[in-house]
Amino acid sequence: MNNATRNAAARRPIGRGFTLVELLVVIAIIGTLVALLLPAVQAAREAARRAQCSNNLKQMGLGVQNYMSSNNDSLPLGYAGEPDWANVNFNKRHVFTSILPHMEQAQIYDQIQFEYTGTPYTDPAKNVVLATLICPSWQDPPIAQGQYGYDEGALLTYNGIAGATVKGLNATEDYVPSAFGPIPKNGVFAFEIGPNKKKAKAFRGRERKGSEITDGQSNTLLIGEYIHRNCLLASGCDEPPGNVRPWYLGGYLDAPYSMKVVEFTPNIQVNRPPIDFNHLPMGSYHPGVTQFTMVDGSVQVIADGIDLDAYYALATADGGDLAGL
Repeated sequence: MNNATRNAAARRPIGRGFTLVELLVVIAIIGTLVALLLPAVQAAREAARRAQCSNNLKQMGLGVQNYMSSNNDSLPLGYAGEPDWANVNFNKRHVFTSILPHMEQAQIYDQIQFEYTGTPYTDPAKNVVLATLICPSWQDPPIAQGQYGYDEGALLTYNGIAGATVKGLNATEDYVPSAFGPIPKNGVFAFEIGPNKKKAKAFRGRERKGSEITDGQSNTLLIGEYIHRNCLLASGCDEPPGNVRPWYLGGYLDAPYSMKVVEFTPNIQVNRPPIDFNHLPMGSYHPGVTQFTMVDGSVQVIADGIDLDAYYALATADGGDLAGL
């Protein structure tokens, strides 16, 4: 090798790896990029879950519309119960079971033991998970294993809207009595309360007709998301998480598990114990909003900070207090 070749080889750079400082800089850059991308990924996933939840509500709204078409414009009962505490029978006839045949779930409907007078905890439909009745943002198990019996089974993260506690209602004449909080008669659903299920209707003697919703079916709340995520500041949550209940039980005695009265705005944390179970606020795991289906089957989004009077107007069927969304 001549001197020129030897000198050229000497000048050739020697390859080397990253220094520790350079490696740490690269790791920091990658971490920053991940931190920037992760919220976007999470937001995209939540948007997809919220869209599926909206579709669930749409399917339930259409189920009610189909029920009305098959039953002379009558809406399904909100629930049927008994005021006789000595006769502890859970009643499974309510809006969510009534619309199953109209949501392509007739095979599940046929499994429900509606007239069974013993314990409901062995009902074959008890643990059937219906994806339409659970918001995909619900992250807990879809089947609850409770400690009381009434809180065991496949869950429901939606509730029917049982009117609103507007001012001026007469405590005796304008409410249906219930052990878990009185229900105003100004909502879209009728309630059946009578000893031994003798169908003594406590509201107008029959189911409500769609034509009687004079505030407009597109202006009246029908079903909404119900997950009581913030619970009560003083007394905390009941099990299962979110105070939700199984879909197959409309309630027991005179206490519905599938209905909520609009008294508070959605997702609010109420610091006023005790709160009647029927009067707990609607809510969701979607940031800042809760979704509802209206009587006409359309789906609307209500912000947590909605004006309470406007919310009341949406929850009543014939109050003459129109409030569009």
